[in-house]
Amino acid sequence: MIELVKKEVFNLMETASGHSFDHIERVYKMALFLAEQEGGDKEVIALASLLHDADDYKFVGQAQASLLLNAKKIMQKACIIPETQQKVCDIIGTMGYSNRLKGIYPQSLEGRIVSDADMLDAMGAMAIVRTLEYGLSRGGVVFNPKVFPDENLNANKYQKMANEQEPCINHFFDKLLKLRGLLFTKTAREEGACRHQLMLDFLVAFFKENQAPNWQAYLETYLKRQEHLFS
Repeated sequence: MIELVKKEVFNLMETASGHSFDHIERVYKMALFLAEQEGGDKEVIALASLLHDADDYKFVGQAQASLLLNAKKIMQKACIIPETQQKVCDIIGTMGYSNRLKGIYPQSLEGRIVSDADMLDAMGAMAIVRTLEYGLSRGGVVFNPKVFPDENLNANKYQKMANEQEPCINHFFDKLLKLRGLLFTKTAREEGACRHQLMLDFLVAFFKENQAPNWQAYLETYLKRQEHLFS
């Protein structure tokens, strides 16, 4: 069953830059690792982690995303029982950063584990790679010292940015540096602290090498404003 779902997701996501199957596999493995430490129904966790991007709004559009048509089709093909299908849909329909900006997030332990696994993959070394990969694939630039992040970013603005060419470095401030404060489980928070620091080290070095002291100052001010998220 799981292998069939993996195959179907691979066929669906293999050309999706930044959200390709290697991302899915990392989230899947991390979710199962978190389940070992935190508990939860491993079948539901496995399925939700494999299917969590099958209907991502950045690829299928906002109207289609909420219907979860790809996830449902794949689960039906794999003969997943209706009760499990519903649990998986409840998870993937409420996870993701844009939902979090609206105050929506998974309520079950399984959902929180999958959410943590997904957010952890948006932190650390691979997050840097994915951010550059996705931004450049859409014709964007890595850094524009004259364009600072939007200080008043809400869910609607964040979703619209998927179709805009924002400098890659700005994405750290829009999302990635905020994720440490959005993790649910103890195990994920411990891992998240390490990945968060790695991103900070990268940005400090990046701004130094680009001779951008104003951005270094911006980073320091930004972090002070975010301190309450990590307390």
